[in-house]
Amino acid sequence: MVVEPEAAVSAVGPEVTASAGRPGPVRRPIRLTIVDDNPFLRGSDGRVHPRAATFHRFAEAVVQAGPFGIARYVIPVRDAEGDGESPGGDRAISLGAVDESRLRIVASAPFDGAGGYLRHLADMWRQNLPLLRRTLSGEHLVWIKVPGSNGAAAAFMADALGVPRFTYVVGSVREVVAASPRSGPARVAALAAAALHDAVTSTLKRTGPSIIVGPELFTSALDAAHLPDTADLPAAVAQGGPTRHDRPGDTWRISWAGRLAPEKGLGTLLRAVTLLLATGRDVQLMLLGDGPERPRLEAQANILGITEAIRWEGYMGDQEQYLAALRESDLFVLPSLSEGVPKVLLEAMACGVPVIASAVGGIPALLGDGQRGRLVRPDDEVELAAVIRSLLDDPAARQRLRRDGLTWAADHTAERQAERLVGWMRATFPALPWPDEESA
Repeated sequence: MVVEPEAAVSAVGPEVTASAGRPGPVRRPIRLTIVDDNPFLRGSDGRVHPRAATFHRFAEAVVQAGPFGIARYVIPVRDAEGDGESPGGDRAISLGAVDESRLRIVASAPFDGAGGYLRHLADMWRQNLPLLRRTLSGEHLVWIKVPGSNGAAAAFMADALGVPRFTYVVGSVREVVAASPRSGPARVAALAAAALHDAVTSTLKRTGPSIIVGPELFTSALDAAHLPDTADLPAAVAQGGPTRHDRPGDTWRISWAGRLAPEKGLGTLLRAVTLLLATGRDVQLMLLGDGPERPRLEAQANILGITEAIRWEGYMGDQEQYLAALRESDLFVLPSLSEGVPKVLLEAMACGVPVIASAVGGIPALLGDGQRGRLVRPDDEVELAAVIRSLLDDPAARQRLRRDGLTWAADHTAERQAERLVGWMRATFPALPWPDEESA
């Protein structure tokens, strides 16, 4: 976690609201606005659902952990019906809706991709500045997640209104674009949008308090309630003992989860699986997710002759189903070419699954430089296959990684990370009307 110099802090008088799920009024003196960039869809019932991202779950945990009223949540929202990326809205509506007992949605203007962002930037400012002025007026604190379409506008308006703000930096757009195979005008547009986003991020970091997410503090969406589910694994797993997968004759299950996108390095994983099968290893690859790369990856698997060794599980919106699928795995592999701090590694560790991941972005720090998982070079199928093979042959190493992963995951749930962030807010903005520690 990196903390930048603190900005001036102002405070407005306290307010009293009812805390959802608890009897009677509870003093919640601090009014918080959260500015996010993830796209959301509104269903026919009026409820708002994410397309895929889980940042809002972490935001809900922060509101629950701190002395906040219902936070205002500024997000781009469009109607689910006819949404281009989710026909009919079915995929997005399968995800749980935003908890509006903790987050009051403020719908900002949506946009489509990097090109759409650049084309409609002026219109978005015209539409969103008045909305942000109304939303931020009288607030105590503004939490701005960047990169984000409204980052600059939210910071501008917060400063104009004298509302303290902080920046929550989740990554670099340029790193993601650089790892993609875009070419021609599409790449130019994406790079231009990336440069603009990253310039805004740099400016906001220089002009106010900021957090750069890392292994100390990151966006966890793993509820503490999910950790007892590891009891569904053999009891010996939590103690570092063998599992059913260590019995001779079992097919080894390797899993991956996320969005099927070029920067995820899945071509490398397919080639590594091919090498494992060619050397007599009985392995099966389970892909949890969907995305634009699926047709190309299916064609690659067919050319490599490994179609029968792959389970295309598709997108899983139900978290319980998703975690249950992870628990079926012997190893989890994330061969990305570019990453920030991938939450999926935490989820795999929470399920008692040893992990292997590329040494890119925030992954080495997240894995304790190899203490909690094996690290490999990106885009190197020979090394990846060798590391997978070495773990398959080393039950003691798998047991140690399961134990250490479970221990670390228990300390990095959404609740624990929310407590850390609220503690940082309290230390960084002491002039806000925080309740006494004893009454908090």
